[in-house]
Amino acid sequence: MLIAAAFVEWFPWVLLAIALAALVALAVRFVFMYRNMKCEKLEKIAASREENPTLRIDGEYFVMKALSLYNVGTGKQLAAGKYLLKTQDGGDISLQINGVIVDYADGEAIFLKEGDTVRAEKDVGLKPEEE
Repeated sequence: MLIAAAFVEWFPWVLLAIALAALVALAVRFVFMYRNMKCEKLEKIAASREENPTLRIDGEYFVMKALSLYNVGTGKQLAAGKYLLKTQDGGDISLQINGVIVDYADGEAIFLKEGDTVRAEKDVGLKPEEE
């Protein structure tokens, strides 16, 4: 009986301590998650504001950096013509061409003309093809 009386006295405090620890852990988790989301958003904004980004070369492919705006035409980053798309993971890719978002599959060909602007949601390779 003595053990049961002691148990009844301290058990609610133990439950309260566990509940408070769980709430503190959740609050810390949400703070870190919010901070990471904010940093990622700032990185995307900085990448999209980059002026005149350069193309990287990976074998036969020019690699467009994610969220950077590329211009098509004489003296610009890309020449007008037909290009074969290649993604890192072999999946689909969304390209923003002249402000319109278009979905493409890996290995699909696109035609770019003089004056176009192109932006990719993730890094994508472009291989020039002859028509």
